[in-house]
Order: sequence, then structure tokens, then C-alpha cells
Amino acid sequence: MNVTAWKRLFIALVCAPLLAPVAVSAADAAFDPRLLPGGHADLPALQRELDRLSAGRATPVVVPAAPGTGVRLPGLARLEIPAFLTATDPFALEPLDGASRVLLLGPVWSIETAGEALAAQAGARGIALAPLGVTPAGSPSDADLQGADAALVLALPELDEADERRLFARLTEAGVPSVALTDARQVERGVLLSSPGALDVDAWLRRVALRLDDLVAGRPPEPLDSRPALGRAWLNLETADRLGWSPSFGLLSQARLVGEAVVPGGERLDLGQAVALALVDNLGLAAARQGVEVEAFERDLAASRYRPSLYLEATGRMIDETRARAALGQEPERLASGGAVLEQLLFSEPALAAIAVAGSLDRARRAELEVESLDLALDVAREFLDLLRLDASREVLQADLELARAQRDRAVRGEAAGAVGRGEVARFEAELLQARERLEQAVADRERLRIALNRRLGRDSAAPLSPTEPDLTRPGWLGGDGRFLAVLDSPASLAAWQDRLVTAALRDSAELEAIGELREAARRELTSRRRAFWLPEVGLEARYTIELSRSGEGERAPWESPNPLVQAGVGALEGAGVSLPETGRDQWSVGVSARLPLYAGGRRSIQRDQAAARLERVALEDADARLGLEARLRGASVELVAAWRRITLREEAQGHAEEALKLAEVAWREGALPQVGLIDARTSARQTGLAAAEARWQALQALVHLQRALGMTPGPMAAEARDRLLAGAHGATRAGTKRGEGR
Repeated sequence: MNVTAWKRLFIALVCAPLLAPVAVSAADAAFDPRLLPGGHADLPALQRELDRLSAGRATPVVVPAAPGTGVRLPGLARLEIPAFLTATDPFALEPLDGASRVLLLGPVWSIETAGEALAAQAGARGIALAPLGVTPAGSPSDADLQGADAALVLALPELDEADERRLFARLTEAGVPSVALTDARQVERGVLLSSPGALDVDAWLRRVALRLDDLVAGRPPEPLDSRPALGRAWLNLETADRLGWSPSFGLLSQARLVGEAVVPGGERLDLGQAVALALVDNLGLAAARQGVEVEAFERDLAASRYRPSLYLEATGRMIDETRARAALGQEPERLASGGAVLEQLLFSEPALAAIAVAGSLDRARRAELEVESLDLALDVAREFLDLLRLDASREVLQADLELARAQRDRAVRGEAAGAVGRGEVARFEAELLQARERLEQAVADRERLRIALNRRLGRDSAAPLSPTEPDLTRPGWLGGDGRFLAVLDSPASLAAWQDRLVTAALRDSAELEAIGELREAARRELTSRRRAFWLPEVGLEARYTIELSRSGEGERAPWESPNPLVQAGVGALEGAGVSLPETGRDQWSVGVSARLPLYAGGRRSIQRDQAAARLERVALEDADARLGLEARLRGASVELVAAWRRITLREEAQGHAEEALKLAEVAWREGALPQVGLIDARTSARQTGLAAAEARWQALQALVHLQRALGMTPGPMAAEARDRLLAGAHGATRAGTKRGEGR
């Protein structure tokens, strides 16, 4: 036997007594749940890791042990060792900025040790650290929470998920921001933020399972002298919103985001509610409605010309003495009079035309208001669906970022082990930064769209907006409607359906109704301009006048002199049947007049030609609108059918791309695939994921555009609206099939 053999025999004899106390049978392994961050809830995951490592060998069953008992692993006297707690300074995190009193919540058996480990870091920042033990039977009281600026939370293995949610909800209600030091999963249960140095639970379970497998196999386990860290914070947006705390952009871009910001009052808007809200509260549409009401007075003004005009007048006049003397009292030198005048238009072609034109313009404006309302509803629906699309894209990009980070981390570990070069790590670092940039751009686009949509809805631009995703399987969105499925059967059925839609749209279009009224107004104006050459304007005037005062020369007529000789002569004339007029008597008159301009500088000819040109322009606009409406309707129907089919195709493509990515990851880890192939597989998975997310929104966008072209309010459809959209689809399909058979 050589020297090497003697050495191996000696080492085996020495180590055998040391290994005997920690040997584990293949039947079971009693393990203290307090050494796992989730306690009893993590034992099944530990069992799965142990089953995976056994590779066909007998696997021990992990059973919970009494506190302080069970399998002993080197370096695992407690879960949270001081080196792990102090590796990252928790007091430097954003929620603790400016804090003076911080609670430390954890199990009673480890709270003192953890408090001693963190005391130095807290003291260096002038923070008073208050350790509080938490048990299933009791949690911190309101007095304990009073005055606390923040709370650090250790792993709570004795509490189940419901107990943790109640505890963290109490902290949030008390306005105390919380930070998970060990178990980042607590963020999903209501904790605000986790430390970047929080425990990587999956990696920790693998390490513990590996040590247990060593014991089962009779190998000496390596000491657990370190704890794997996530290296990344988790942030609960819902908790942040309830606390009224705004994280920095740096934290938002680097942290894993959990939950969504809460809409005040728990409100969530669906598409129908958003459209209804816009039609009621949009300020631009309200101004348009008011404009229609203001312009409606033009119709009343035009009609007022055929109503009588009654007015009072007063006149003061002074003429020269000679003229007054020669007038024999009929026109005194100074005269003041008053009267009442009644004027009535009997016939006027321009007035009649103005009434007809004003009525047509009023109806056109009201039809245009309906068009504007439909356009607003379409804009709101489009932006609402874009917001949902960005939410779906953000989820895909968030998953892509997680995958890019995981690949970078694996490359870093491979570099440390000497299996991967620095170039591959740098490439993964670049991919990670690009993935973060794409995600941040999607978040920025959503924020910009939220502000614009809030403005259309008449809401505060800073108000949160939480849209509800439409369910395409519901009948309101054509899901499962056999008539729509019949349209998808063949090109002939689609063409027949389009023809019917075009006929209905041209009949019911509000745009064409408005242009039709404008055309009628232009036609009536042209008729009026032509009649103006030979039709007079006829009017009636009635006037009653009284004299108020007269003075100066001619105040009296010569025969009104008080001289007896004059009066004797006046009496003789009156006896002979001659009547002399009296001065100062009231006067009245009634007259009818007709007026026909013969020449007005060529203005009437110019106005006639202008009206003819305006009528021609409206006719061209009508033809263009009809062609545009038909093109939009056919395009929207084709896009709807194509987008509906794309949903299934893109979902299948996404499944294949994800499967290819998983295979590529396995091949890259085994060295059978270059790094470029792995990156290409991830790029393909991301692109197909984004395409699948956009497919449903493209179908909904096409549907709301089709609804708008038909003059329907975009949104989920009731049975009557679906009948209008799909009526005759079965008949169109049968007709298309028969035509195909005939050919």
C-alpha cells in the first residue's frame, strides 16, 4: 500500500465519527421550518428540489421538525445571520429617507440578534431602532405603531400568508412604509419594498436541498456560510399609492414592480363607460353643442323678417320763415310731432330663401355635431384600446426584462466559474440595458396616453386611469356570434356583407346627411339669386302721426285768424260748400310698395355665379364623402376579419417561440448553441409576444372603426346594434356559396 492510500484510509477513519451524527436516512428528513423564509409553506418546494437532485435514488421525505430540532447543517444555526442583514444598508433605501424611528419586526427568537446586527448602521444615521417580536397570536399594537416612520420586516416563518397580509395592511393603514429584509415575496402580500439584498428563495432552497442530498448520499455537506441575494428590489405599486409615496424613476426602472396603482374609489373604466363619460363631460364637445345652440338663432332671425315691425317715432323740424309763411299754416316754422309706424313684409324672395337656408344650415350643424360626437367616441375608444395595448406590451417587456436579467446573471456566474468569457457577459449586459429602455419607453408612452385620455374624458390630467380589458368572447364584441363566423367563411361572404354594410352606411350616414343639408341650402340660395332678377319685394306700411307743438311763422293758417271779418269770410265759404283744412290735426296713412332693383353694379350676377359655384363644390364634397365612407367601411371590415384571424395565428406563434426559447436556453447552457442563437431566440419570443398582445387590440380597433363608419357609437354592442351590423350575414353567405357553385 503506497503513501497516498494510507492517507485516504486515515482521513476516512477520522471523518467517520464526525459524519455519523448528521447522517440522514432515505426514509425521511426532519427539518426545522424556521430555517426557511416561508416556514411550512416552503417545505413542498424544498421537497421538489430534493426530488430533482435524487436522480433516481431513494428520496427522503422532508417533514417539519420541532423548533430547534431536526437535521443540522453546518452554517445554518439561524436563517438571518448578521453578515446577511448588514450586506446591504437598509437605512439607505428611499422609504427610510429622513426617518428617525424605525420598527424592526420579526420572530421573537431572532429579533434581538437581528437588532444587534443592525444597531450600528441605524446609529450611524441617527435612527432609533425599535425591535418588536411578531407571533401568530399577536402583532404590534396601535401604540407600537404610533410615531414610527418606517418598519423593517424579517422573515416571518410562523405566519401564514393571510396573517402576513393582515399585518402589512395594518402597517399601511397606519401610514408606516415597510421594507422586507429577507423574504421579497412579502411585497406581494402588502409590504412596500424589499431590500436589494433580500434572500433569493429559489437559490436558497436549492442550496439547502443540495446539502440534504449530500447527507443522504453519505457525503459531508459544505457549510452554508453565505446567503444568496436577489440583487434587485421588489416594489408594490398598490401599497405605494395607498401610502401616497412616489418612488423615484431610478427605482421604478430597476425594481420588479408588483401590483398596480389604485384608482380612487376602486374605479375601473370599461370602454363603454369611457365613451359615455367623454360624451357627457368633454369640454370641446360641450362647446360645440353650445355653438349649435348659438347658431340656431340665425334661423329665428331669418324668420323674423316676416313678422310685423312696430315702432314709435318723434320728429322735430325747423324751416325758414318765408317757406313757413307761404305754406299757409301747413308747415310751421317750428314743428314737433310723434307717431307710430307698422311695417309688414308681404313678399320677399331673399327673405324666403334666408329662412330655408337657415333651416338647412341648422340641420347640417346638428348632423355635424353628431359626427363630432362619433369622432370623439372613436378617438376615446382608440386611445382606450391603445392604453390596454401598452399595458399588455408592458407585461411582455417586463417578462423580457426579467429574462434578460436572468440570462445576464447566469452569464456572470458562468464567468466566475470560467465557463463563459467576458465578451458574452458584456453582450448580455447590453441586452439587459436595451430591455430596460424598451420597458421605460412603454411606461412613458402609457403615461402620455393616460394624460391625453383624461383630457378627452374631462378629468384631471393627473388622475389615475385603470382600464378594464374587453372580453372578446362576449357577444357584445361579436365573440361566438354565428353570423359573424359566417362572414369569415369565404371571400364571397365577406364581399356580400361589405355590400350590405355600404348600402346601410350610405343611407344612414350623419356625414352625408350634413352634406345633403348643405347642398340643399346651396341649391335654395342659387334659386333665390336667379329669381332676384324678376321678383320684386312687396311690403305694407301703416303710419299714425300727431303734432306735439308748433310755433313761429305759419303757426296758424290765415283763415284761422280770430279777426271777425276773416271769420265772416270763412263762414261764407263754408256755407258755399268750400272746406278749408285745419292745422294741428292727427294724420294717418296706409301704403303698399313693391321694389325691383334694375341695376346694382352687377352684384346680382356675381352673387348668382357664386351660388352656382358653391353648389358645385358641395356636390363634389358629397361625392368625395361617399367614396371615402365606402373605402373606410370596406377597409375596416377587411381589417376586422384579418385581425380576428390573426389572434389565433399569433397565439400559436407565441407558443412556438417560447418553446424554442426554452430549448435554446438549455442548448446554450450545455454549450451546444452560441450566444447569438440564444439572443435571437429571446428576440423572437419577445416579438411574437408583443404581436400576440397586439392582435386582440388590432381586432378591437378595426371593430370600433367599423362601428364609427356605420354611424354607431364605438363600444360593446347590444343585440339591436349587432343585428344592424350583422343582419343578413347568413343570407349573404348562402348567396355567395350559390354563386360559387354556379361558376
